[in-house]
Amino acid sequence: MKEYFDEEGLLKVIKIFELSEEITKLTWNWNNYSDPVKETHELMDKGQKLFLEISEYEQRMGSKLSVHQRNKIHNAIEDLGKLIPYMKNKIKPHESLEKLAD
Repeated sequence: MKEYFDEEGLLKVIKIFELSEEITKLTWNWNNYSDPVKETHELMDKGQKLFLEISEYEQRMGSKLSVHQRNKIHNAIEDLGKLIPYMKNKIKPHESLEKLAD
């Protein structure tokens, strides 16, 4: 059976890398954002939508999706997941309480 590669799968990987870039920029420049907690919420929303898109894509493609392409997507997701702890370390509980008080 010939391996199947498609543009949609590649675009999913690119979207994951773009989100990774945004998270990295936020983490590195946390104090330069006017509201980094709000930005974090927005990035988490993007991530949630992206993971849903990826799940739907994998379901739709099924066995047509090559092992190589499936691994590329999963590796990109794992790399994205490695960035989350760095972002979590930037969030201080008092920031959350201050936002609720406003």
